[in-house]
Amino acid sequence: MKLRILTGLLMGTMMSVVISGIITFINTGMDAGFPLRWARAWFVAWCIAVPMAIVLSPIARAWAERLTTPK
Repeated sequence: MKLRILTGLLMGTMMSVVISGIITFINTGMDAGFPLRWARAWFVAWCIAVPMAIVLSPIARAWAERLTTPK
């Protein structure tokens, strides 16, 4: 259980940082206010991404195992 939670925490954090940064840049561009906009977007994304990564990781792993297991 600890591994599942830590994996979800790390995965959700890494993905939310990258995706929120890219989308914020695409939508608003780079200027002096970018870091604050990115931080706000990241916080919202992180609050969604971490619980979803924890809940959905076992499902994704099961699908990956099914797709890669020879028949």
